[in-house]
Amino acid sequence: LLMLALGLALLGLASSPVLAKNLGPLNVDGAGQQIYLVAPDWAVGNVQMQGSSGFSLNGGGRVYFAVKPNDDFGDPNMYWQTNLMEKHFSYTLDLSNVGCHCNAAGYFIDMPGPGAGDGGDWYCDANFVNSQWCPEYDTLESNKYTVAGTLHTCNGGNGYWTDCDRGGCQNNAFYVDSNMFCPEDRCTINTNKPFLVSHYQDGSQANIWMQQDGREASFDFCSDGGYCSKMAQSYGGMVFGASLWGGGGINMDWLDGMTGCWGECNIGGSSVKFSGFNIWK
Repeated sequence: LLMLALGLALLGLASSPVLAKNLGPLNVDGAGQQIYLVAPDWAVGNVQMQGSSGFSLNGGGRVYFAVKPNDDFGDPNMYWQTNLMEKHFSYTLDLSNVGCHCNAAGYFIDMPGPGAGDGGDWYCDANFVNSQWCPEYDTLESNKYTVAGTLHTCNGGNGYWTDCDRGGCQNNAFYVDSNMFCPEDRCTINTNKPFLVSHYQDGSQANIWMQQDGREASFDFCSDGGYCSKMAQSYGGMVFGASLWGGGGINMDWLDGMTGCWGECNIGGSSVKFSGFNIWK
């Protein structure tokens, strides 16, 4: 009986919803509804709210945008699934404390996945994280030395994906113009200071546009019309997430190796700030 009771207790723990934390309301102009910032319980200590206007990630962490202020991931419909087709999604970004080989990322994924997954939060992406596939739109992978964007399409449909293009369709600001984006005044965007970034996507392009102190820079990171058209099939409802990661021997040369920056990512001493979100057509 004791072993049976213990087994039932363990089964109950295993079937309980994974803990999340509602970190509070977040203003997203143009959303048409109240948005909340939620995080897995392991990441809560990395997140600091900036009132309702934004948030910072400190030393790592991951967050999602939600429409329900839940404190667990039991409801797969808790997330903000927004239509991105022919829309602009913008915010102010501060990368001044995100060094070489660290990655401050913003992305849309076709969540929720078909199941809660290993992590219990319904996460999915094009690299089979959480043991499930889904289309992924990396609007931003960045540090203060460069920024890249990537589209990842998948095979399948209706929420069930058999595999995805891990490499994706990508471009990097450094390849477009080595003086576009860096922690120096010579660059159009000096990443030692905050700047505005906007993402636009439709069936033929995906673009990153940035503005700072009256200067502007932009680049298309996928100009393959066929690829963009296939990706656009997922734009009807995707969930925004943000994370800060790197260090521990993770090779980030694919992101910033071309810039010549060097040194291990000090993830514990890194932080990024997102604020002033807006979505419009």
